[in-house]
Amino acid sequence: MKNKGPCLILAVTLVSLLFAGCATSPLPKGARLVGGGLAIEYEAPENGTVILVEHRSGRKIATQSLAQGASFKFGPDWSDSKEVLRSMYAPPGDDSDQFPRVPPDAHFDLYFVPQPE
Repeated sequence: MKNKGPCLILAVTLVSLLFAGCATSPLPKGARLVGGGLAIEYEAPENGTVILVEHRSGRKIATQSLAQGASFKFGPDWSDSKEVLRSMYAPPGDDSDQFPRVPPDAHFDLYFVPQPE
Protein backbone atom coordinates (compact mmCIF):
# COMPACT_ATOMS: atom_id res chain seq x y z
CA MET A 1 0.00 0.00 0.00
CA LYS A 2 1.39 3.37 -1.04
CA ASN A 3 1.82 6.37 1.26
CA LYS A 4 -0.81 8.95 0.22
CA GLY A 5 0.27 11.59 2.76
CA PRO A 6 2.17 13.93 0.38
CA CYS A 7 -0.60 13.80 -2.26
CA LEU A 8 -3.27 14.55 0.34
CA ILE A 9 -1.28 17.51 1.71
CA LEU A 10 -0.79 18.87 -1.84
CA ALA A 11 -4.50 18.52 -2.62
CA VAL A 12 -5.57 20.27 0.59
CA THR A 13 -3.08 23.07 -0.04
CA LEU A 14 -4.32 23.62 -3.60
CA VAL A 15 -7.97 23.71 -2.52
CA SER A 16 -7.11 26.17 0.28
CA LEU A 17 -5.30 28.46 -2.16
CA LEU A 18 -8.20 28.30 -4.59
CA PHE A 19 -10.71 29.41 -1.94
CA ALA A 20 -8.37 32.06 -0.54
CA GLY A 21 -8.01 33.52 -4.03
CA CYS A 22 -11.79 33.82 -4.36
CA ALA A 23 -12.21 35.86 -1.19
CA THR A 24 -12.28 39.56 -1.95
CA SER A 25 -12.55 42.53 0.33
CA PRO A 26 -14.98 45.36 -0.41
CA LEU A 27 -12.41 47.73 1.08
CA PRO A 28 -9.67 49.45 -0.88
CA LYS A 29 -6.05 48.49 -0.42
CA GLY A 30 -4.53 50.21 2.59
CA ALA A 31 -7.79 50.48 4.57
CA ARG A 32 -7.22 50.11 8.29
CA LEU A 33 -9.74 49.67 11.07
CA VAL A 34 -9.77 52.82 13.23
CA GLY A 35 -13.01 52.59 15.20
CA GLY A 36 -16.07 50.56 15.92
CA GLY A 37 -19.25 50.23 17.92
CA LEU A 38 -22.59 51.99 17.83
CA ALA A 39 -21.26 55.52 18.32
CA ILE A 40 -18.02 56.47 16.57
CA GLU A 41 -15.93 59.65 16.62
CA TYR A 42 -12.73 59.83 14.59
CA GLU A 43 -10.26 62.57 13.68
CA ALA A 44 -8.23 62.07 10.50
CA PRO A 45 -4.46 62.05 11.15
CA GLU A 46 -3.89 62.93 7.48
CA ASN A 47 -5.93 63.49 4.32
CA GLY A 48 -7.91 60.40 3.38
CA THR A 49 -11.27 58.66 3.25
CA VAL A 50 -13.32 57.01 5.97
CA ILE A 51 -15.55 54.06 5.16
CA LEU A 52 -18.31 53.04 7.57
CA VAL A 53 -19.31 49.37 7.37
CA GLU A 54 -22.15 47.53 9.12
CA HIS A 55 -20.29 44.78 10.98
CA ARG A 56 -22.61 41.79 10.45
CA SER A 57 -23.41 42.22 6.76
CA GLY A 58 -20.20 43.93 5.65
CA ARG A 59 -22.36 46.49 3.84
CA LYS A 60 -20.81 49.89 3.23
CA ILE A 61 -22.98 52.50 4.95
CA ALA A 62 -21.09 55.72 4.28
CA THR A 63 -17.93 56.98 2.61
CA GLN A 64 -16.53 60.43 3.27
CA SER A 65 -13.33 62.27 2.35
CA LEU A 66 -11.62 63.96 5.28
CA ALA A 67 -8.86 66.53 5.41
CA GLN A 68 -6.19 66.15 8.09
CA GLY A 69 -7.70 67.11 11.45
CA ALA A 70 -11.32 66.87 10.23
CA SER A 71 -13.66 64.65 12.22
CA PHE A 72 -16.23 62.00 11.39
CA LYS A 73 -19.08 61.27 13.80
CA PHE A 74 -21.71 58.56 13.55
CA GLY A 75 -24.30 57.20 15.94
CA PRO A 76 -27.71 57.70 17.50
CA ASP A 77 -26.60 60.88 19.29
CA TRP A 78 -25.82 62.75 16.06
CA SER A 79 -28.63 64.04 13.88
CA ASP A 80 -26.46 63.69 10.75
CA SER A 81 -26.72 59.91 11.19
CA LYS A 82 -30.51 59.92 11.39
CA GLU A 83 -31.28 59.14 7.75
CA VAL A 84 -28.74 56.33 7.55
CA LEU A 85 -30.06 54.72 10.73
CA ARG A 86 -33.66 55.25 9.58
CA SER A 87 -32.98 53.41 6.32
CA MET A 88 -31.54 50.50 8.27
CA TYR A 89 -33.81 50.20 11.32
CA ALA A 90 -37.10 52.08 10.92
CA PRO A 91 -40.16 50.00 10.05
CA PRO A 92 -41.14 50.20 6.37
CA GLY A 93 -43.38 53.20 5.67
CA ASP A 94 -42.44 55.01 8.89
CA ASP A 95 -42.22 58.69 7.93
CA SER A 96 -42.27 60.09 11.46
CA ASP A 97 -39.56 62.35 12.80
CA GLN A 98 -38.95 59.88 15.62
CA PHE A 99 -35.40 58.61 15.77
CA PRO A 100 -35.45 54.91 14.77
CA ARG A 101 -34.94 52.35 17.51
CA VAL A 102 -31.44 51.01 16.99
CA PRO A 103 -30.83 47.48 18.32
CA PRO A 104 -28.45 47.47 21.30
CA ASP A 105 -26.24 44.91 19.54
CA ALA A 106 -25.81 47.05 16.40
CA HIS A 107 -22.15 47.40 15.54
CA PHE A 108 -20.35 49.43 12.90
CA ASP A 109 -16.70 49.38 11.82
CA LEU A 110 -14.88 52.49 10.64
CA TYR A 111 -11.95 52.20 8.26
CA PHE A 112 -9.54 54.92 7.18
CA VAL A 113 -7.71 54.96 3.84
CA PRO A 114 -4.90 57.52 3.61
CA GLN A 115 -4.86 59.61 0.45
CA PRO A 116 -2.17 58.40 -1.95
CA GLU A 117 0.76 60.77 -2.33
